[in-house]
Amino acid sequence: MGSVAEISDRVPDCCKAERCNRDGCKIRLNGVPASRVIIDMDCGKLGIDSEKRCDYLFVGEEGAVTWIAPIELKGGKVGSVTKVADQIRGGVKLADRLLPTGRKFRLVPVLAHEKPIHRHDRRQLRREKVSLRGSRKLIKIVRCGDQLVKALNSD
Repeated sequence: MGSVAEISDRVPDCCKAERCNRDGCKIRLNGVPASRVIIDMDCGKLGIDSEKRCDYLFVGEEGAVTWIAPIELKGGKVGSVTKVADQIRGGVKLADRLLPTGRKFRLVPVLAHEKPIHRHDRRQLRREKVSLRGSRKLIKIVRCGDQLVKALNSD
């Protein structure tokens, strides 16, 4: 069984989303693997009500590659860089709980934004790293309306 199927089995159906769209910001799914599950991190059935969390957790699989992409959408101002990084780390925590042990994966933390990000905040975001099982990655910054595959293939 593949990673997507195993993770999908561990998530209540009511917590699965078809698209990534929140607060006037969306990220398009054109070109991402057909084998995927998108988890709505605001779903109460996940049991993470009190933790900081991103908006969605995307898990996609194509061949031997599994992508883990915690996604934070900001239709307004990005606000605190530390808060954004902590929200994305909340998505990574769930991914760590759901991802079967021993599976290879590519971590791609994503921030999609609508309003311009101040130069100082952009520099700070470029230094924020997110870790999952020894893999440390910088947060990929894309614009609302961009395709997720742009971030997935940017390594």
